[in-house]
Amino acid sequence: MPRVILQFEDQILKEYVVGPRVTIGRLPDNTVIIDNGAVSGHHACIFREGDQFILEDLYSRNGTYVNEKHVTRHTLQNGDVVLVGKHKLLFDQAAGGEAAVEPAEATLPNMGDTVYLNTQKHRELLAKLRAARWAPENVAGAPATVNPVATPVPPAKVGVLRVLAGRADRSEYNLEARTSLIGKSDDALVRLHGWFKPKVAVAIARNGEGYVATLLGGKTLINSQPLGGRYNLKDGDVLQVGGLTLEFCVRG
Repeated sequence: MPRVILQFEDQILKEYVVGPRVTIGRLPDNTVIIDNGAVSGHHACIFREGDQFILEDLYSRNGTYVNEKHVTRHTLQNGDVVLVGKHKLLFDQAAGGEAAVEPAEATLPNMGDTVYLNTQKHRELLAKLRAARWAPENVAGAPATVNPVATPVPPAKVGVLRVLAGRADRSEYNLEARTSLIGKSDDALVRLHGWFKPKVAVAIARNGEGYVATLLGGKTLINSQPLGGRYNLKDGDVLQVGGLTLEFCVRG
C-alpha cells in the first residue's frame, strides 16, 4: 500500500499507510500529528480519488508545499516531497505491505498556537501565497497564479449553518473563522454527540469566493448526495452529517 514517511532534518520519524483518508496537523485527532507551532491544527489532508491520491491544504497559516512549490490541491506522484511547517512527508506509492511505525524521537516541543516560520525564503513564499490564495482558479483547484498586486479580501457576507434537525448545542453557527470544523472533537464549532461519531467529519474553509466543505471522516450528504473531496457551498445547501441536518445560508 502507498505510504508517507515523516521526516525532520533528514531523520525518519514515522511511516504511515495511506488509506482512504489521512489528515495532517498539530492536533491529536489527526492521522499524522506534527507537534510544532508552524503547523496548523488541521493543516492538510490526503484522500483517495479513484486510483489517485490527492493532497489538499486546509487553508493552513503557513501553507503546504510539494517539491518546494506552494499548492492548494495536488495529485501526488511517487517520490513527491510534501513540506508541512519544517517537516517533510515523502510519498511512496510503490510501497508494499504494511508500513512500519517507528517511535517519533525527534518531534519538536509543543509551541502552542500556530506561529509563522521566520526564514527569509518562507517569508517570500508566504507573500506569494497571500497574493494568490484568493484567485478564483485556486478555489477551483487549478495551479496557483501568483499576482503580487492582489490583495486578499475575505467575503463580505458571513456563512451560517442553521440546525434543521438533530441534537445540537445551538440553533445556528456563524462560520466566521478561516476554517470551521464539524465533528466530535473539542475544537469543532459544530459538535457531534455520540460514541461513534467522527472526531472531525467536515472542514468548512472560508475563502475569497465563499465557503468550501471538505470531507475528513465518516459520511456526509449535501442535498442528499454523498460528499466526496471538496464542495463549494451555495446558499440553501442542506448538509446531513452525524445525525444533524444543517442548512447553509449566507447573511450580509
